[in-house]
Amino acid sequence: MKKNWSLKILNSFKELSELDNDLKYIINTHNLPDSRKESNTFETLMRIIIGQQISRKAAESIYQKLKEKKITTDKNFLNTDNKYLKNLGLSFRKIIYIKDLAKNINEKKINLNEFKKSSSDVVYNSLIKIKGIGKWTINNYQLFVLEDCDAWPGGDLAVQEAIKSLKNLDLRPDENEANNIAEKWRPFRGSAALLLWHYYSKKND
Repeated sequence: MKKNWSLKILNSFKELSELDNDLKYIINTHNLPDSRKESNTFETLMRIIIGQQISRKAAESIYQKLKEKKITTDKNFLNTDNKYLKNLGLSFRKIIYIKDLAKNINEKKINLNEFKKSSSDVVYNSLIKIKGIGKWTINNYQLFVLEDCDAWPGGDLAVQEAIKSLKNLDLRPDENEANNIAEKWRPFRGSAALLLWHYYSKKND
């Protein structure tokens, strides 16, 4: 077992292996995925926004450039010229999104530390008001930062492809179908997604 997972996540994997033989197969065949726990900071949310609709490799390249230039805090990002940020690889749209996030944090309209003790609904309703932050971004934040074991990214294509393969379906399920399949995994749907991403990654290595 991976020692860097929290006990909460480890226990959820155990529960899932008892709930669903297909998820148990993933664990038995591919072991557990590596932990992707992230810190509860502006930098992490910025990184998630950067990763929207582009490859992980491209997102990592942009993030590393920002890190090298020390533009990973809300104040530094707000104070950096948009053209300069665009030259580092960010689209103008994402610059607007990240600056809106930075402004909300800098003006204390949202407090990330408070989210640790907030309900999933409170976290969702607070973040969804920020430009460019939608369901996918919030799911990632809840899962990888807050370790919400039930944060379920039913619209994620890799999750859907993994379900199709694992459940031997003829067609890739859409979001509603994936949500229905995931009902039996409550309250560990987020942890199930971690296993499904792991399975998808192993199948496509």
